[in-house]
Amino acid sequence: MDAVVHLDEPGVAGYPLHHDLAQLLASPGPPGEAAQGFLLLALGIWAADKLLDRRAAADAWTREIILHLPAPDAWRPLAPDLTRLLNFLTGDDWDLKLRPARIDLGCQGAWPHPWRPGAVVLFSGGLDSLVGAIDRLEAGQSLVLVSHYDFGQLASLQQGLAAALTAYYGPDRVHHLGIRVQFPEAPELTLRSRSLLYLALGAATAAAFGETTPLIVPENGWVSLNPPLTLNRLGAYSTRTTHPHFLAQLNSLWRRAGLNQPLDNPYQNQTKGEMLLQCRNPELLKKLFPQTVSCSRPVASRWHRRPAGSCGYCYPCLMRRAALHRLGWDDGGDYLLDALAVPETLRHRTRGRDLRALLLALKTWEKSPQEIQARLWLGDTPAAVAARSAPARAVLAQGFQEIGEFFRDKAPEWVKAYLGW
Repeated sequence: MDAVVHLDEPGVAGYPLHHDLAQLLASPGPPGEAAQGFLLLALGIWAADKLLDRRAAADAWTREIILHLPAPDAWRPLAPDLTRLLNFLTGDDWDLKLRPARIDLGCQGAWPHPWRPGAVVLFSGGLDSLVGAIDRLEAGQSLVLVSHYDFGQLASLQQGLAAALTAYYGPDRVHHLGIRVQFPEAPELTLRSRSLLYLALGAATAAAFGETTPLIVPENGWVSLNPPLTLNRLGAYSTRTTHPHFLAQLNSLWRRAGLNQPLDNPYQNQTKGEMLLQCRNPELLKKLFPQTVSCSRPVASRWHRRPAGSCGYCYPCLMRRAALHRLGWDDGGDYLLDALAVPETLRHRTRGRDLRALLLALKTWEKSPQEIQARLWLGDTPAAVAARSAPARAVLAQGFQEIGEFFRDKAPEWVKAYLGW
């Protein structure tokens, strides 16, 4: 083996993965072996993804990863299908070697309430997850909010938002479960597999309440489809963490392994702006949204010795601003950098990369929408493509309208000149 990863076991050589998985619920009932087995698979995949630097690959992206993992009997025959799904998710060439093992992750968490949740919601601390939680609570459901964190600022942010929802809706409606999983050996930062870990934590939590408790993944349809902005962002160069193909294939694998939690993204056909506009409690959303972070570089604030926040120049930050603009809530001063305030941003190699890509995509859309549509990957069967094409086109059209309105209203002349306006 080139590397051995273990669950922080004393005296074991290799790379320890630090965690507090014992917090996972053992009551009302422990998650079954199918759920715990999937979580262990996701932990190993996430660790390998973080450990192996893409820059060492021949094309500086596609890694060849042979991963040996323990797995329960139900998962071992599914290794080829899980491998194909991983290839789609991360853009690598995976080879999973699953050996037989009984899986017990030592879940010890006790459910402290007399009520049971109507759903488990993934709660990242981002804007979409906040809307997803508010909408479910306004509909009368009681929720378990599941978070994953690997550094303290993110944990504090998630805990603060969950506490605010608990104070508003009551402790008989909201329970927050924040799980720490850290892997310090992390030269690779793309982390295409992180969503698999998040989903596994959510599934293990939902499984404690029985097979009918759904797992909700609140993610706007634009990010879910993640249309490649330029031709050098095709494939897994654009993240596929909640792509409808990925969620559908994962759901099928779960069923075959005996993990029967319903898995749903109710916002698949909405843009971020539409999610905000249709939120069932806009007053609470307006109060809490400044506490959320929808940023691909949340540690940038740590480099500048500032509290956790959004960088302001990454793709998710720009899309967040376009969505908030629809409600009149956008303020460039809320970010580490207002990407529209400094002309040098557009020319900067790193800070201007996503702004340039977004502007080029908008120019392409206005000139030739079919070119952007042709970049979408919607499925591996004619039936899947046919079913997803019309909703995907609608999300694209609405998304580019949001982006266009944002730049028309907020962009300075040097941005409009770049767009040819």
